[in-house]
Amino acid sequence: MNTNAPERKRAKDPEDSNSSARIFAPIKAHRTFETVIERIIDAIDAKGLSEGDRLPNETEMAKLLEVSRPTLRQALRILENSGVLRIRAGQAGGVFVATGMIPLDLVGKNIAHEAHHAAELIATRRMLEPIVYHLAAENASEEELDQIADTIRLMERHLGDPGMVQRADGMFHRRVAHAAGNQFLLRTMTSIYRDLNPLRGALNNDAEHGRHMIDVHSRQLAAIRARDHDAIERLLQETFVDLEEEFHVATRFSVRWTAIEGAPRPPSPSAGKSGGKRPLRS
Repeated sequence: MNTNAPERKRAKDPEDSNSSARIFAPIKAHRTFETVIERIIDAIDAKGLSEGDRLPNETEMAKLLEVSRPTLRQALRILENSGVLRIRAGQAGGVFVATGMIPLDLVGKNIAHEAHHAAELIATRRMLEPIVYHLAAENASEEELDQIADTIRLMERHLGDPGMVQRADGMFHRRVAHAAGNQFLLRTMTSIYRDLNPLRGALNNDAEHGRHMIDVHSRQLAAIRARDHDAIERLLQETFVDLEEEFHVATRFSVRWTAIEGAPRPPSPSAGKSGGKRPLRS
């Protein structure tokens, strides 16, 4: 997006007055929130919209652009914070133009802030997720491992539905965090995954990508079952290299799992009176 000019306004084109479907065409390229922002600004320009004009509602806009709701909401939030849109809740609510004079400099600053926040989230996930996976390898019960496997089967059943695959992917990560046996890590990772949800919606979510996710998660689960810490480290490294290249961020470091001689080890899942299966934690 060109941010050299502070604002812009174009005359309304009568031929575009009923062309929402054409202006809000599906986004075929890399579907990030930046692309959604550009498309919405282009729509305001092309139709000569001004303060108070209504845009398609959130559901319709996400469908027209073929992006996830979290990604669209991320774009709408930035445009609202930049003073471009006004979003009203309730039955009479909707998405409205706040100004036809687009403050591109402010929009650009808010996009940069959002991108920086995304990079920080990915960096934090890269530091903490190896610890979560290694703890899961030590602590997970067979019942918890089976529940993780259920999320992979859910992805397989809904391979043609990107939204369901994305939800199952989130379930996979949360159940691994649950199996680690550390409630603070679980809460922290759940917060990170929630904030990264718009980014997951921006990724390529076609069937080929879904099959790749199934393969990666299957190998990760096999490594957790085998308590193969070297394989866990290698698989997570591959995952984060892919993720960082996808979002053009560089945070290639992690906290490597090391067994400290003489340090107390987590309790074995086979210990205790429950026959190796600990009760599920909420």
